[in-house]
Order: sequence, then C-alpha cells, then structure tokens
Amino acid sequence: MIFNKLILIIIAVLSLGNLNLGKDFSLTKFDLEKFKIKFNEDFFSKNYPTNVNLETKKYNVEYTINKDLEKGVRRYLRRYRSDYASVVVIDNNTGKILTAIDYTKGTKKFGTGLSFSSTNPAASIFKVITAADMLEKKTLSKESMFSYSGKGSTLYKYQLKNKKNRWTRTIPFKKAFARSNNVIFGKAAQKNTTAKSIRLTANKFGFNTDLFSMLDVGESQVFTANTNYALAELASGFNKATMISPTHGAIIASVIANGGVLKNPKLVTKVIDKEHERILWRPQSLEKRVISSESAKELSSMMKLTVKSGTARSAFRPWKMRRIKNIEVAGKTGSITGGVPYGKRDWFVSFAKRKGQEEDSGISVCIMIVNVKKWYVKSTFLAKKIIQYYYDDLQRKKK
Repeated sequence: MIFNKLILIIIAVLSLGNLNLGKDFSLTKFDLEKFKIKFNEDFFSKNYPTNVNLETKKYNVEYTINKDLEKGVRRYLRRYRSDYASVVVIDNNTGKILTAIDYTKGTKKFGTGLSFSSTNPAASIFKVITAADMLEKKTLSKESMFSYSGKGSTLYKYQLKNKKNRWTRTIPFKKAFARSNNVIFGKAAQKNTTAKSIRLTANKFGFNTDLFSMLDVGESQVFTANTNYALAELASGFNKATMISPTHGAIIASVIANGGVLKNPKLVTKVIDKEHERILWRPQSLEKRVISSESAKELSSMMKLTVKSGTARSAFRPWKMRRIKNIEVAGKTGSITGGVPYGKRDWFVSFAKRKGQEEDSGISVCIMIVNVKKWYVKSTFLAKKIIQYYYDDLQRKKK
C-alpha cells in the first residue's frame, strides 16, 4: 500500500513538471521569465521566430497565425503601399490572433512592432468605450436625442454650450456614433458620466492592462481629464494622449462581437523543449464580462449603422458586398494626426460574422494606416478586402 502511494506521488510530481517519462527524468525548472526576455528580443527582430535558443537549451514556439490568411494580407499590403500599415485579425470564438502584421513602404519590409505598439492615438475608436460606459449606466440609450451646432468633427468650447440657433441640428445618439460626432459625445459625457467612470470602463476593455502573457508590449493609455472640457476631449477621442495598439483595437471590437465578454488574446500556443520533446508552456483560456449583453447589443447595432450609413458606408455598399452578402459587418472609424511613427492615422476596428449563426462570433479586424504626405487606400476598403478574402477566397480554397 505504501509502495503504491509512493509511485502515485512520483508520477504526480513528474506530471506537474510537464516531463516526458520516456526521455527526461530531471526536475530542471523552466525559467519562464528568462525565456520571455529572449523570446521578446527574437520576436520583434525576426518576426514570429519558431526556434528560440536560451543558454544551452533550444525551444520551439508555435503560434496561432493562419498562414493562408497572412499570405493574402501581405499581398494587399504590398499592393496598396501605404507609408505604414498594420492589420490584425482575431478569431472571436477563441481569442486567437490569426494575423498581426505591419508594412513599411520606405523599407518594403514586414514586421510586428507597429501592430503591438501602443504609440498610436486612438482618436474616435475611443467612442466605443465612452458609449459602453454610458449605456452601462443606463443614463441614455441609442435613441436619446442630442442637439449640436457647427461641424460634428470639431470640438470647440462654444459647441458644448446648450445654446440653440437656426443652424442647430438634433439627432439620436446612434447617429452621433455612426457619424463620429465629437460635439455630441462631449455633451453626452458632460451630462451623463465622469472621467473616472470612463477610465474604469476603459480598464475593463484592456487599457492600463498587460493583455499578453508571453509578449511584453506597452499598455494602452487613457488621456487624463481634469476639466469639464477635457472630459469632452476624452469622451470623443479628440486628443492625442489616449494611445492604443492595432492589436488592442481588434480586441475592443471582439468584446462587442462576443456580447460584452473579453476573451484573453492568444498568440503563442505552445513552448516546447526540443531536446526532450515536452510542452513547457501553454496559454490559459480566460474570459471576463466587460459590459452587459444588452449594452453590447446596442453597441453592435450602432457599429452596424456606422457601416450601413455612417463614416464607413462607402466601402460597404451592397453592390460591393455581393461576394459576402451573407456576412454582416460592424465597425468604428477614427482619424487623427500624431503618434509614432508620425502621420495621419486612418483607423477602422470591426467585426464580421455570418448572418443567422449566433453561436459563431466571427472575426474582428483592425486596420490602422499611417499616411505621411498622401493616402493610397482607406482603412475601411482594406478591411472589406480582408473580410472578403477570409470568408470567400479562403473558403473556396478549402473546398
């Protein structure tokens, strides 16, 4: 009896160490922190290295990347030749990153640095966070009416005053979202929420958070709002201090696609000890509720309106969607000059899923294009091309 218990204890200890009983009877501990440092050095210099050497040990790394999809994305990036461009695609059902690649026109090289770098002003993409915050508080709905004067793309202090004139227009909140109206978002935030509340909601969406367990990348940052006008700047995204990465942009869209649930993003699926052929590390499958399913449903409908009749409508007109007419697309655009590398950023964060298949959350696509002197392609157009490639071209190849 004692002998049997001893055998069971030995087997349990060996199992906890991820040991291959046929090849390795040592209890050498895998130094994850040392490996992460070496892995990050290799990752951002070699682009998805499959072999990592650390001291005398050799490791194999496997990724979630869809090679066929990445091949198509690379072809589009070469074709449209933006000064800088990043494309990130996430499988909403699993949190797996299917593609995260960027391109620099000047060097004609692909990389990963820009896709994971939080040096990019979020612009109107942050309206998703602000809308989520106010919808959760139930202080407004997508049908709530707001008035504004002047251009919706500007944000002057006089526009935030409740003075009406003959040029004053009144529209529902959902149209303000779809048309990216800074004034209405500023006024809505001043009336219905606080900077602290918006920041807390942003944190739930992954701001000021280490989103990746293996990659050491900068955290997305939220603009500090100390005045009433600064609150309007924060809420509308009309500032250059709220910073995100393209990868985080795709994650934000995936939260809405998943009904308000954040599934932790996965890039590395396995780290394997090559000598002993044993798996040393796997990512954890974690998820947390960020907003209620009701709020996510309202946000989803507003993002669909953005594609149907808002700022993204030109790329997704019905006759342009004939090849993927069974796919519904929802998204949010953004535009601002600044960041590193410097230039005018053209954002589109979106999700796409098959109509009538509620159990499938589809994919999220984030496009960020940085134009220095002139633009060559719109982010919405490139997103439509990639969604079409994923749902049409790749599906036909499988048949």
